[in-house]
Amino acid sequence: MDKNEILFRCVAVALLVSFIAVRNYYRRRVESEPVATGRAQARDKLCYQSISVSYMLTFVYALTHWLDFAHVSLPAWIRWIGALTAFAGIAILWWTHRTLGRNWSGILELRENHRLISEGPYRYIRHPMYTALLILSVGMALITANLLLALLLIGTTMAMYLARVADEEAMMIERFGDEYHSYMRRTGRLFPRLRAE
Repeated sequence: MDKNEILFRCVAVALLVSFIAVRNYYRRRVESEPVATGRAQARDKLCYQSISVSYMLTFVYALTHWLDFAHVSLPAWIRWIGALTAFAGIAILWWTHRTLGRNWSGILELRENHRLISEGPYRYIRHPMYTALLILSVGMALITANLLLALLLIGTTMAMYLARVADEEAMMIERFGDEYHSYMRRTGRLFPRLRAE
């Protein structure tokens, strides 16, 4: 294995450890928050387990040759763009967690004192957490230059988004009614609207 490949693998691990650190820090902060309502929790736990396994395979990629059969030859500059993209995803994830504070839950739940967040990244998009995870997964796919990891990381992230977003928005409408409808009209789901309705 050449020095560049070793460097990319080290950077991929550093990014993954940063992602895990951000996620665990904020997860621990909300563990004791009382829950008012929730939906499809078994499905959500399965989604998170699938994504977790996909990301843990990044360690397998970095520390072994077991996934080398799926290596794709990419120019170094594209892989460095992947590293910057993954870092941007982690930054958006951190910003989203920080903005949500104690309103966050890893599964579809609303806290007892849940309020509609419309500042920070939520000023522009309704689901910046999914946006962050999608950007992170694309970045990790590029830096690892591994087709199997790319399919798993992007695939499990998109599967979670598609499985959850309709339920999540229905739950928010049920809780916040017209306030959420108004919020939906001025924001995009994953990316900012070019024009508010």
